[in-house]
Amino acid sequence: MKKILFALAIVGSATSFAQSVKDGKVSTDSKRYLKDQKFDGRQPGWFISGNNSLLFSQNAYSNWIAGGINSFALNGSLDYEFNFTRDKHIWDNRVVMAYGIQANKDDTRKTNDMLEFYSSYGYKIKNNWFLASAMIFRTQFSAGYNYVPDPRVKISNILAPGYLSLGLGVDYKPNENFQINIHPFTPRMTFVMDKDLQKKGNFGLKNDGDNTLLEFGAYLGARYKIQIMDGITYDNRLGIYADYLNKFGNMDLAYDGILDLKVNKFISAQVTINLLYDEDQIKKTQAKQTLGIGFNYKFDNTPPKVEEAPATAFMQEAPIFEEKEETIEVATYILKREPILNETKLVSQ
Repeated sequence: MKKILFALAIVGSATSFAQSVKDGKVSTDSKRYLKDQKFDGRQPGWFISGNNSLLFSQNAYSNWIAGGINSFALNGSLDYEFNFTRDKHIWDNRVVMAYGIQANKDDTRKTNDMLEFYSSYGYKIKNNWFLASAMIFRTQFSAGYNYVPDPRVKISNILAPGYLSLGLGVDYKPNENFQINIHPFTPRMTFVMDKDLQKKGNFGLKNDGDNTLLEFGAYLGARYKIQIMDGITYDNRLGIYADYLNKFGNMDLAYDGILDLKVNKFISAQVTINLLYDEDQIKKTQAKQTLGIGFNYKFDNTPPKVEEAPATAFMQEAPIFEEKEETIEVATYILKREPILNETKLVSQ
């Protein structure tokens, strides 16, 4: 209610208020209107955040009667988000890269391998609903092997498989920590560019020598980031895909969870959980879990949230009431945000 009264007040006094601005500065009298008000600190433009981590573990033995093998494991990852917002338009992009190895005196094997890119454009249609289009690309960096047989057998490689999906539908985004994606029109292409793996049945290929598989289906996705307590966050991402043209009831499911336990600014522990079910690969649920402690560095240029952005502090960086039109524009924005007046239109006098 305070915001509503404030909005109406500044419209009524827009002309006199504008006169209180000189050389781009707001006078002391003008600032009294802003003393206890808060603005949404988010401004149009690009916002970038990133998480860089390098986790490690080691086992070392010397004359240990119970036995054991000296080993060393290293796991590095990059997780970057490039997001753009302006008026009713939003464009979110995310790049995730991860690679890990474990080495002992006899062998070196990879423990993690991921390259993923997400891009989503949305146009706001009502409240938190957006008309949306999205692209998802997934593959890996290097060859993967089954070590049970001797010699080892190659079972995957870069772009073998590679997945590219393009979706159309709607997104529900009430805030930056939660979203639901409903895309009923989603073609998906599977690439198998390694000739050694171009065999019938591999990743759903219909014939020997095929290098692509085209599907058309529906995609349902969700992401939820939660702060469990200070220094502990959990990022969940779920994707479900069903092919209209082939066994519609047999759905592909992918879940990724990252539990981040922050020790200080540069050191943290991290637990990752990955679940995958895709009958084109194997008719079993695939599971991967990693745990490590190491160096972690995050950066984020996202402006403060509403409750963290008092108006007086906001205006010290960028005065926003230099003209009557600007005053009315801000007041209109405040009124639109109030649920009881979401249909109210502010008309300049």
